[in-house]
Amino acid sequence: MKYIIGTRGSKLAMTQADSVRVRLAEAYPDHEFEIRVIRTTGDQILNKPLHEIGGKGVFVREIEEELLNHKADIGVHSMKDMPSCPGPGLVFARAWKREDPRDTLVLREKMSLEELPEGAVIGTGSRRREFQLKRLRPDIQVAMIRGNVDTRLRKMEEQRLDGLILAAAGLKRLGLERRITRYFSGEEMIPAPAQGVLALEVRREDKELLAMLDGLCDEETARAVEGERGFLREMGGDCHVPVGAYCRKMEDGRFFLRAMFGNETGSRQGYAAVWGHDPKALAKEAAVNIRRQMAGTVYLVGAGPGDPKLITVKGLRTVREADCIVYDRLIAAELLEEAKPGCEFIYVGKESSNHTMAQEQINALLARKSMEYRKVARLKGGDVYVFGRGGEEGLYLAERGISFEVIPGVTSAVAGPAFAGIPVTHRGMAGGFHVVTAHNQRDKLAEIDFQAMAKGKDTCIFLMGLSKVKEIAAGLMDAGMPGSTEAAVISWATTKKQKVCTSDLEHIGEAVAEARLVSPAMIVVGQVVSLRDKLGFFDRKPLFGRSYLIPKIGRNRTRLRELLEEKGADVDEIQVGEINYRTGWLDIEKLGKADWILFTSKNGVEAFFREAERSRLDLRVLAGCKIGVIGKKTAEELGSHGLYADLTPKEFHSEGLGRELRKHLTSGERVWYLKAGNGGEQLREELGDACRFEETVVYENREAAADLGKVRPLGEYDGILMTCASSAERFLDAAGEQWGEWKRIYSIGPKTTACLRRRGIERSVEAGKCTYEGVVEAVLRGKEGDP
Repeated sequence: MKYIIGTRGSKLAMTQADSVRVRLAEAYPDHEFEIRVIRTTGDQILNKPLHEIGGKGVFVREIEEELLNHKADIGVHSMKDMPSCPGPGLVFARAWKREDPRDTLVLREKMSLEELPEGAVIGTGSRRREFQLKRLRPDIQVAMIRGNVDTRLRKMEEQRLDGLILAAAGLKRLGLERRITRYFSGEEMIPAPAQGVLALEVRREDKELLAMLDGLCDEETARAVEGERGFLREMGGDCHVPVGAYCRKMEDGRFFLRAMFGNETGSRQGYAAVWGHDPKALAKEAAVNIRRQMAGTVYLVGAGPGDPKLITVKGLRTVREADCIVYDRLIAAELLEEAKPGCEFIYVGKESSNHTMAQEQINALLARKSMEYRKVARLKGGDVYVFGRGGEEGLYLAERGISFEVIPGVTSAVAGPAFAGIPVTHRGMAGGFHVVTAHNQRDKLAEIDFQAMAKGKDTCIFLMGLSKVKEIAAGLMDAGMPGSTEAAVISWATTKKQKVCTSDLEHIGEAVAEARLVSPAMIVVGQVVSLRDKLGFFDRKPLFGRSYLIPKIGRNRTRLRELLEEKGADVDEIQVGEINYRTGWLDIEKLGKADWILFTSKNGVEAFFREAERSRLDLRVLAGCKIGVIGKKTAEELGSHGLYADLTPKEFHSEGLGRELRKHLTSGERVWYLKAGNGGEQLREELGDACRFEETVVYENREAAADLGKVRPLGEYDGILMTCASSAERFLDAAGEQWGEWKRIYSIGPKTTACLRRRGIERSVEAGKCTYEGVVEAVLRGKEGDP
């Protein structure tokens, strides 16, 4: 039978493939073996390091495709270039005897590493080699160089490099052993896993061919490869970071495995040396040792039942400090907004029959990210261990030597009923409670001991059971629980989308279907449900069930949003502007002559103190100068810096500040107004004839593109809250004609109202006071009927 051997077209690859052909022809003379050249991605992209074009696999994919398409029967590769597992439908034959696995130094002129001058330049395409070389000679400069052996040798001459690091196996197979200046020992430079070994890859279905290849296996090499590639799999398989492993058999019959692993920059590296009789076990042991040296800590954090404010203090601190956050489906977006800049976010959410990642993949992801970051937060809904599979993740990390910590969360089993006005225990009604998950891994009703739950007075709580309400009710009644027992189903507990449906056990299924509740939901059964009418508080807040949109300046959550949420509202924000602070404007001479400084926003105050700090000035520069502010919030911002306003008008707008200040001024006094770039002229008009008035732009309120795709259709909101004229202008420009669909527009004050009217919006509700509290009062007054 004729077999096609697929290989790359480089001289070394062809030499390796031909050696395989010759050996097979000698061993199996009844068969014919022919070489076919296949061009790979790694052969085509030579101007980038391997880690930038895909690392392991770039010399492999096209050959594997030819195997699967039956255009080749045997793929010949360098085993060190192979991912830890072959492609689907393919297998590796057991390893043949390996060539010399060591790395070597090829020098252009000098005769030893020690003779090289300080700052000598050595070429290599491997970061593994680079990092280990620098352990021997930290002064050495490394030039990333790729290509086949002949190409690298030519580049060394053309670029006048001092030397190269190359694999001994390749040089020997090409007859270039004479070019080797020095062999690195396995202690000096740990080779790539399976370096010097040929990988023979075939289709899984070709059992006869596989048996032929396995018949030529070298047992000692095969066992060593098990240890080396086993270590590669343990550390992430196809990772692009530096990894090395060398396993050899000792005289006493045991195997010795030396391994290394580094991060992408080389700032962290781990090394391990282990020995024993089982190379596979050594691979796991070496990986554990290196993780203990290098891995950061994985924090398994319970995020709470849904309301982002119900996370624990320690949990929130961990979110803010994490370098990477791996989070579930029900995590509130507000929690992710607490993360520091540069934090990596990875979504691994699960829904019924729709898992972004299998649990095994999540476990491996946590282990991998622990090697990249010092602090990884695994953010899970509710509590870590209460039906959260946190125990599985903790065990996986512990078995691999990775430090982890559990930060418990408020479980929805307790918080959800509480927010619905249902205590899970209550004296005289329920002395305890049962909590079970309602479905199993096959999305069927779980094996629930209904007899144990039905016979007592304890509250029965079923999580993740919305689709099983009728089955659960039937199970409890069949076990003897009266059909008249109170029951409740709570959807999206503790969130602004919370809905509660109550009935008796016999009719709860029909009530839920009529109410059209959606998951996530929990079921509560027991006498305590009857307390809901008296203990309910969350869904009785004045703005519960109503939604509002706030166009805002900057990225941070506004205090107005917090005030509305305290009243039960569901609030979205959309950024329409950002603050850019100017520098170099603070004139010490002008400041020293000023009798008054005026601030009309918190941003003006912030701009002043930023510039004062940049200029290394403190509060003494304001000695003898009075300060006027436009309103209470600006005064509070000033107070946070240890200063208190001398003047705050009764009416919180520019006209009010100007009128009030005129009463305190003489014509010779100097007033310095620190304003926004788009600030109005009202203060100048009001005060220009009453003092020596100057103004300086200290910050810019610049437009930011409003992304309406991140909020709901505007017609779904009960109100749009405009807190300044510039926000109103920008939002209206972005919304276009959609404003006609809005139910109500709220304005913080006269200037904003005037802007709305200029844009054709006559029916806005203006706050009685130009404050966030005033806006909330206007919303509460106008929540019923048209404005």
